[in-house]
Amino acid sequence: MKTKLTWAFNNLGGMSFALGLLILGSFVSLLKLPSFRGLNTTTFLAYYLIAGIAYALAIHRLGRDHISLKSIWGFAIFFRLILLFTSPSLSDDVYRYVWDGHLLNQGVNPYALPVDSMLLDVYDTQLRAFVNNAWMASPYLPTSQLIFATVSRLAPQSVFAFQIVSTFFDLLTGWTVMKILENLSLSRKAVLLYLWNPLVIVEFAHAAHIDSLMIFLMMASFWLLMQSQKALQGSHIAFKNNLLSAVALAGATLTKVLPILLVPILMKRWRWKGTVLFFLIIATVLAIFSVNSGWGLSGELDGTGVFGAIRIYLEYWNFNSGIYHWLEVAFSGYQTAGAVPADIVGETPILLAKITTMGLFGAAVLFTTWQVWRKDRNQLNLLRLAIIPLGAYLMLTTTLHPWYLIIIIPLLPFIFAQRGVSTSYQAFIWPWIYLSIAIAFSYLTYYDIDNLREYVQVRALEYVPTYLLLIWAILMSFHQRKNSETAAVRKII
Repeated sequence: MKTKLTWAFNNLGGMSFALGLLILGSFVSLLKLPSFRGLNTTTFLAYYLIAGIAYALAIHRLGRDHISLKSIWGFAIFFRLILLFTSPSLSDDVYRYVWDGHLLNQGVNPYALPVDSMLLDVYDTQLRAFVNNAWMASPYLPTSQLIFATVSRLAPQSVFAFQIVSTFFDLLTGWTVMKILENLSLSRKAVLLYLWNPLVIVEFAHAAHIDSLMIFLMMASFWLLMQSQKALQGSHIAFKNNLLSAVALAGATLTKVLPILLVPILMKRWRWKGTVLFFLIIATVLAIFSVNSGWGLSGELDGTGVFGAIRIYLEYWNFNSGIYHWLEVAFSGYQTAGAVPADIVGETPILLAKITTMGLFGAAVLFTTWQVWRKDRNQLNLLRLAIIPLGAYLMLTTTLHPWYLIIIIPLLPFIFAQRGVSTSYQAFIWPWIYLSIAIAFSYLTYYDIDNLREYVQVRALEYVPTYLLLIWAILMSFHQRKNSETAAVRKII
């Protein structure tokens, strides 16, 4: 009997299947919480940490247990279905989505006026009162706005509809990652790194962030480029897929700006026509939405115009940063758990911190561009190189909300899944896996709703192990390269 049970357990996927059940149980336990904020934050974090540890162990077991691809997908879908039955509470961004979509369906440009403008009272709704930063117009770019309008037209004033749409694009991303793995002749089971990530599941199925659309379009751009490479060089199909790849990344960039960092990686494959098309789409769509609202690139920082709210974000937003925060503190000598106050220390230390981080970030982008253009790179190398500029941004930005980190998660399977890759190279997944678990502790900011603040201990918990893991991965990579070069020399001798 014991042998049969052991056989059945191993046949289901062994320890990996059990870890899937543990993640499932953690998410089911969250259903009893009326909210994930306030006094419930610590309970949420306890269950999230259990799910995160189980997820990390499942990655460690991947390739050892015989869990099927169907089981990986089955668990992934159930994880998300459970959290669809929770109301968004970790973030209130979804209420802005509902409001912007409502305005567009009324023929009003969401960039023209702040939410609390008296001129918009005629369009008032019950959910308007829940929109954050109501003193400024929308910070979301046009692709996001088109989705907001579509969802609001189909399901007016429905937060749940946005959760469904966010989850839909999230699962499409998982499917796209799996198809790319298949086309690269890599193990499709590596899609577990994306599909089972608790941060991905919580931020999309629970919080309904529009980033799921951005990430899907980003990965679709890579997939279309791969289809172009598979087609006969110079054929109509190859040309069409190259252009479609540029269109997809333009759509991603017009959702949130960050995917524009991938242009130097992809434009060599797009050639000049695809690159021109990318920028033409960006310029045309932004110009259309600037009508009756302006660009918001100059003048008073009132948040109006296409880029008005983004200007405010770049100028003043400061939350949960790593290197940038410590540079602010070092340059100013002002010890604080949160943002260094400019009205006390002056603008110079803050400006120096921004210049330093921008210089480091620029160097990372230039290094990536050089790596792409110095010799031809295959699709797998492009996917890996994409991690460098995106990762540099995440490490150096002034603001890192948990869901910002997700953009790098669908790229991790392409480090993990290469057949014959060394353990040292796979080590680069662990800094990001760790941070995707630890970053949830930044939600402790909302434990006391009446006294929002950051914690020194949380920042240290998030970033110190992440940096140490990055250093470890780099050292292992250099060590392995040195050993490979030594072995090659000995072979020649």
